[in-house]
Amino acid sequence: MAARLLRLSSFKGLQADRWGLLRSRSAVSFCTKTEDPTKPGRKKKAAEKKAAAPEPEEPLDNSTYKNYQHHSYNPYTFADLDLEMAKYRLPQPSSGRPSPRH
Repeated sequence: MAARLLRLSSFKGLQADRWGLLRSRSAVSFCTKTEDPTKPGRKKKAAEKKAAAPEPEEPLDNSTYKNYQHHSYNPYTFADLDLEMAKYRLPQPSSGRPSPRH
C-alpha cells in the first residue's frame, strides 16, 4: 500500500514537471501558431456588434396551427402520398426465383 502511494506521488511530480515544460515559451512556440492580431480589426468588430442589433422576436401564438404542409390531412393522406411517389421509386432487385414466403 505504501509503495503504491509512493509511486503515485512520484508520478504526480512528473506530471507537474511536464506542465511546467509546456508552459515555457520554447515549448509553446512549437505547439501553437502565433499571429499578431491587427488593432483596427478589433475596433471594426466592436462597431459591427453595435450596429447589428438583434431583431425582437415575434410573440408566440399557440392558438392556431401554423404548419400548412398538411392542410388537407385526412386518414388516407399517407396512402395518397404513397401513390404519388410510386412513379419515382426504383424497382426492387430480384434473384429470379420465387420467394419462400409466398
